[in-house]
Amino acid sequence: MTDTHGVHDWAMPGGAGEPSVGQVPDAAPSTAVPPPPPPAQYQPPVVAAAPAVAQAPTYRSWQPGIIPLRPVSFGEFLSVPFRAMRFNRSVVVGGPTLCVTLSMVLLGAAFWLAFTDPSLALLSPTGQVSGIQTSTVVVAIVAFLALILADAIASAIVAPGVARAVLGERITIGTAMRTIGPRIWSLAMLWLVSTLAVGAAMVPGIVLIVLGANAGDDAAVMFGVLTLLGFAVLAALPIYVISAVARCVIVLEKRGPFAALRRTFRVIKGRFWWSLLIVFVTGLIIYFVTAIFQQMMSFAGAIVLAIGFNGGWWATGAFIAALVVGSIIAYVVTYSYMGSVYALIYIDARIRHEGFDLDLARAAEARRA
Repeated sequence: MTDTHGVHDWAMPGGAGEPSVGQVPDAAPSTAVPPPPPPAQYQPPVVAAAPAVAQAPTYRSWQPGIIPLRPVSFGEFLSVPFRAMRFNRSVVVGGPTLCVTLSMVLLGAAFWLAFTDPSLALLSPTGQVSGIQTSTVVVAIVAFLALILADAIASAIVAPGVARAVLGERITIGTAMRTIGPRIWSLAMLWLVSTLAVGAAMVPGIVLIVLGANAGDDAAVMFGVLTLLGFAVLAALPIYVISAVARCVIVLEKRGPFAALRRTFRVIKGRFWWSLLIVFVTGLIIYFVTAIFQQMMSFAGAIVLAIGFNGGWWATGAFIAALVVGSIIAYVVTYSYMGSVYALIYIDARIRHEGFDLDLARAAEARRA
């Protein structure tokens, strides 16, 4: 098979040494060579070659959207997510904003009920703690479940936006929601499986901590803590990468959670450590950017709370609002950017292993036609 990534492959068909259509042949060296045939004999090749020229993909077919249809370079993994956020902002940015805002508003309501619950006496240090109201518990549980769903859906909803942006198509948030709607339970199950896998990796460290605490051995407890942290880090990052790419498979290929995991292992085979490096670098960059902003908002809210602690409820409301707003912005940027990175890892792996760039080019050309 010839190289499908070069521009030269889309030249007009013809064997080596054959003149192109419309090219004038060299003059005859001697009279022994028979004279040229009549012009009517040249007409059929010209007519036969014309449809091939019309159907051949052009340059626009190989870069119809935010990336050229070829393997994605390391630098593009850093810059293309911003292009996706601009090109399909209603989905790539709007989708995570919708999910995160709903969950954070519920979390803010849970904080407000906890701060203002008279039975907890959080705003009156001299009060007597006697229990907790049912409404506080219910809202806290609902907020916790909303956070889980937001984490499972926020980055997954970015995948159709990036996939369409690669083909130069813009879609609405409604289209993206209809795409992931039937896949919500699969996404939630995938989140549960990945969380249990990380928890299982932490079991040896927890056991060592418990045994060391029962024996009163501080060294054993410290070793257990180090084991816990080491196993958690070593297991969490690979599981995080695999589950993130599997979310794209669930949404774009409409597979179940376990079928998506099997598909992910096949797709990123041979590219796992490279994908791990990409996620580590991009995640580290976006973490520092969002953490700085989030800490600034939290610090401002803490100052307001400290100044107006004895002045009324307004200080508590300002503190919670600062936390909520800072968290919304930080998480939206994280989910939008990292969700684009996961979608690009999936598309890049399919281009390298399955020639997916050919399918995308044909789809782009058919869409133009």
